Amino acid sequence: MACFLTYPDSSLMMVNYSPRKGLYYQIFVDDQASRPNLLVTNGSYEYTAFLDEKINLHVIAKNDRNQIVHLQKLSNKIEKETILDDHTNEFNISDIYGLSLKNQVHLLYYANNPSTKNVELIYQLLKKPFSTPIPLGEVTNREVNFDCVKCEDKILLSMISKEDDNYIINIKSFNPSEENWISLYTPETSKFPIKYCKILMDKSGTCHLIYIQEQYGQYQLIYKNNKKGWSNNHLIYSCGYPIKPVILIYHDALWINWSENGVFKSLLSTDMGNSFSEAINNSIQDSSISIHYYENNQPDKNLICNQLYGNINYTPKFVLLHSLDMDGIHPQLKVNTELKLYLDNIKNELKISVSKSKLEEENFQLKNELEKLTSMQMNITNQYNELAELAKKIQEEGKKWRNLYKEAKSEIEFHKKRIKQLEKMLETNTKIENKNTDESNYENNNENDNDKEES
Repeated sequence: MACFLTYPDSSLMMVNYSPRKGLYYQIFVDDQASRPNLLVTNGSYEYTAFLDEKINLHVIAKNDRNQIVHLQKLSNKIEKETILDDHTNEFNISDIYGLSLKNQVHLLYYANNPSTKNVELIYQLLKKPFSTPIPLGEVTNREVNFDCVKCEDKILLSMISKEDDNYIINIKSFNPSEENWISLYTPETSKFPIKYCKILMDKSGTCHLIYIQEQYGQYQLIYKNNKKGWSNNHLIYSCGYPIKPVILIYHDALWINWSENGVFKSLLSTDMGNSFSEAINNSIQDSSISIHYYENNQPDKNLICNQLYGNINYTPKFVLLHSLDMDGIHPQLKVNTELKLYLDNIKNELKISVSKSKLEEENFQLKNELEKLTSMQMNITNQYNELAELAKKIQEEGKKWRNLYKEAKSEIEFHKKRIKQLEKMLETNTKIENKNTDESNYENNNENDNDKEES
């Protein structure tokens, strides 16, 4: 597995290792290749290479003494320093991957936990003094990959872990200001083993995720994205062999490329994951083809990816892009201007067609909205008329009750006055009766007194 790094001037650097040559780099310009330049004599297949924002080369490698060394090419001078020394191979460091963000070097790798002996994904920020390695989580085994991509001012990491009986894909983001990792998404949780995952972010900021799930002896290639929240799982391919697909965007088309039992195949989506073509066999088939890291530092970014299938027989040849190269990805090839003109015209026509269809769709939606609003207006008018009729009836009923109230009130006032008159008459009669009674008693008393005197 080699690392290919593009320069802004369209030259291409390859960092590669072979037991005969050691760890070396070569630069390809047009159809010329520089002589191999030795970096490490006692290297291994564990290494990573990338360019920083100042276009300086960085190589982080594991040598045959289990040391992790950092090489930085400044002008014509290469500086070397040892990051870690695992001379007993206690940590068994593997799957080294590095990149630069805001002129800081970030390093990821698998290592054994000395206490539990479990495999963990480790992160380390290489700034002096070197920060302490940070474990980001356990992985089931070293056969399960992780994927890391740089998107403008952030780093996205996808990793596979296991919790209880579930296999989980976690997506984390590195926060440069606080120098820590933030858990963003858990786009997939499955009862079936997840063997492999790849992540990619397009120019609009949409994440595209593919992963391999093993189910009943079949290796399923599943796609999903987060255009409007994470989409449902889209099973786009299945086979009986383990596969490790790469995902890339080239001139606004989404491609997936893999090797299946030695046969290289591809899928295409021209609508950014809404639909996919049938799988095809690639036009280039070669037993020497393998997977390589690829870092695109071109300003136009027509190609978005971090890995490609290809071979390096003298000059690099990438399986999917060799026949499609419209940007000088292969220094030895002339730019396919005819294909570029053809595709640009098709895309322009598609944009016009899409614009027309969007206008038609918007017009249709506006008509539907107008119909809905008209229907709502009619319903409101009918309800208003019903309420007005009800209000009128209530007013009439209220008028009747007001008249009844006035009549009842007049009758009550009349009875009150009549009661007062009767009370007065009753009082007068009572007084007269009392007076007559007193006079009668007085006369009886006088008669009794006269009778006593006569006696």
